[in-house]
Amino acid sequence: MKLNRFVKVALVAVASSSLLIAGTTTSTAATKKLKSIRVAAVVKGLDNPFFIGIKEGIEETALKYGVYANVQAAPGLNDDIGQANKLDSLAGQNYDCYIVIPISSNNLSQAIGKITKKKKTVINIDSPVDAASLKAAGGKITSFAGTDNFAAGKAGGEKMVAAIGAGKKIGLIAGLAGNVTSAARVDGFKAGAVGATFVGPVNADWDTTKALDAANAMITANKDLAGFFAANDQMAQGVGKAIKAAGLKIPVYGVDGIADALNEVKAGSITATISQYPYVMGQMGVEACIIAAQGGKVPAQTITPYYIIDSANITAALTNKSTRGYFPNQTPPGTYTNPYTKLIKKN
Repeated sequence: MKLNRFVKVALVAVASSSLLIAGTTTSTAATKKLKSIRVAAVVKGLDNPFFIGIKEGIEETALKYGVYANVQAAPGLNDDIGQANKLDSLAGQNYDCYIVIPISSNNLSQAIGKITKKKKTVINIDSPVDAASLKAAGGKITSFAGTDNFAAGKAGGEKMVAAIGAGKKIGLIAGLAGNVTSAARVDGFKAGAVGATFVGPVNADWDTTKALDAANAMITANKDLAGFFAANDQMAQGVGKAIKAAGLKIPVYGVDGIADALNEVKAGSITATISQYPYVMGQMGVEACIIAAQGGKVPAQTITPYYIIDSANITAALTNKSTRGYFPNQTPPGTYTNPYTKLIKKN
């Protein structure tokens, strides 16, 4: 299978209404040598392999450039307090730059405010920080790198309706209530699935078992369901189990492109996953930190790539394996824009 058979989605830099970004800025700190740069990162729980992919990207990029990186993960995928405590602890330590991925849109805002008051750089990747809470805490984000989740969801909605036809009923499974990323994916899917009617969304907290239970209830109450969209792959796996148990043959789409989901696309348990590239997000986060520490101008926002992976291109997707085996596709199959790399000074 050739790589050009991937369903490629245009990468468009769009302004995020939920994120307070400082804009393209120049650091006031003295230029630092690569080997003296210290980066701290706080990511979501590693119980989702997506965030292992981000961790890999951060650690391996830091190793490549010779900078120091300390990556801390939330105790669990939904432990927003535990994650905030980790960043709060790191905020009091001597780092040049901090990379953050909030569990909820506002759980890290207070700690970011403390970091900003110390005139340190904060780079936000994957999930945006809420602008209002960030402003209230006196925090500032220098750069954001992540997927346009609304566009990714919309692409999935368009593709499903093209497959099943307009006017059909689709079940929606969301992540945590109030989560910006989940809402953007679900809203995007609904915008793309023109003419469909929807059941839900029901929040399943990013959890496979909760998604299984939610899908079972939807199937029982709606015999005419024609498809499902889940806001991440782990929930899509639960939906896939519910569909199989009910003896149905209807499509289910997830988001992320984790290894287990790709294997289930290959097996036919999941129809498609809108694959993101967490390794690239981690890479861009470290590179943005390096630029800031070197006194350079950091791009305010970069939209990272995504591809719809289904039966047409799953073989190619599975052959591009991670060096450590956690995430099968470290980098996307096609070209994409990384504005950070060329701005780094090799000193």
